[in-house]
Amino acid sequence: MLNILKILFFLGLGIVLIWLALRKTTDEEFANIKISLLNANYFWISLSIVISGLSHFFRALRWKLLLNPLGYKPKTSNTFFAVMVGYLANFAIHRMGEVTRCGLLTTYEKVPFTTGFGSVISERALDVVCLLIIFFVALGMEFDRISGIANDLVFNTVSEKLHALMQQQTAVIIIVLTLILIAGTLFYFRKKIQSLFSEKAKGFIGGIWNGLISIKNVDKPVLFIIYTLLIWAMYILQVYVCFFAFPETAGLSIMVAVVIVVFGSLGVMATPGGTGAYQLIVIQILTSIYLISYTSSFAFAWAVWTSQFVFIVFTGFLSLILLALLNKVAKTEE
Repeated sequence: MLNILKILFFLGLGIVLIWLALRKTTDEEFANIKISLLNANYFWISLSIVISGLSHFFRALRWKLLLNPLGYKPKTSNTFFAVMVGYLANFAIHRMGEVTRCGLLTTYEKVPFTTGFGSVISERALDVVCLLIIFFVALGMEFDRISGIANDLVFNTVSEKLHALMQQQTAVIIIVLTLILIAGTLFYFRKKIQSLFSEKAKGFIGGIWNGLISIKNVDKPVLFIIYTLLIWAMYILQVYVCFFAFPETAGLSIMVAVVIVVFGSLGVMATPGGTGAYQLIVIQILTSIYLISYTSSFAFAWAVWTSQFVFIVFTGFLSLILLALLNKVAKTEE
């Protein structure tokens, strides 16, 4: 029941944000957006997909380096496939990707779940640090334009949208009933939850701790840093090359891509795969800060998000199949 509620809540949030992004778009704007998308240069969007794939591959290689000092040496193919299935899971249930890829590595590489999960937490902590560094770099280089963006275009915008949403009786009733249902479910299963935590807490915390300290024990720290830099360079580059797909955004600098990556990450954190939130933030940044027309901003935001969505869905399902097939073949050969 809790999983179903989580899926419905975050999916609903994404749908609401998509509606907010679309509701003020006129028929004429929709027609212009359609023309803009039809005339886009899809070579650059395809190149963006390739660059995105490289970022996921480097993430898989970095994950391997974290697991090595813990005594596990998974195949590169298995770590990459697990990462891709994890991204796919994030579109279904918010933040489910971390759990999914650890579970897959437990199944196919016998890496204890808690150990794998600890290493993923280490990854996420490092990514947060990288994101903060990139944010301050972008703030220093684009200060005049983005010093107020966090407040004006993200937090205020989301706050206003949620306030407007709360004015609607139906939305309030649904939210209240959902919270009551969640609270009731937790209360009903409270004894089982307490028992589960008391039995598993020690092993769980121990496994996570081992994963967390794996960073300082990495065998090849220089290579680990290189992989981290490459991951974030690919994130920025995959956005930057998409600028060339549309005439109006072709002249934007790579620093604009940095700004989009930084603030677009907030959208990815808010909803499954950034659905709705990412587009809303990117459109706001391009139109309000860099004065790109709404038509081009809308087309760009949806082209970037949709291309990544299609790539992750296709690669994620393919990875799920290949994980089973290749590991079955390897087991048979042994």
